[in-house]
Amino acid sequence: MTGESTFHISLDRIEENIAVLITREGRQWLMSAEMLPEGAGEGDVLKVTMAVDPEETEELAGRIRDLQQRLLDRTRERHEQ
Repeated sequence: MTGESTFHISLDRIEENIAVLITREGRQWLMSAEMLPEGAGEGDVLKVTMAVDPEETEELAGRIRDLQQRLLDRTRERHEQ
């Protein structure tokens, strides 16, 4: 396994700046049309490549830990009052 996954998805339509994408299995994905590649239009087939981003994963985990700690601290403060 290369650490990446690539597949195709079709751009069915754009409604109110939301792109409606359809997988080969018939599942529907919704995303901001601003995320589409330049020039993409209804009926186009898009190649999607996904890969794990370890740096972003760690950054997100850090933000979650910080939020959990703040919530824990707030809970402790309320119980001490």
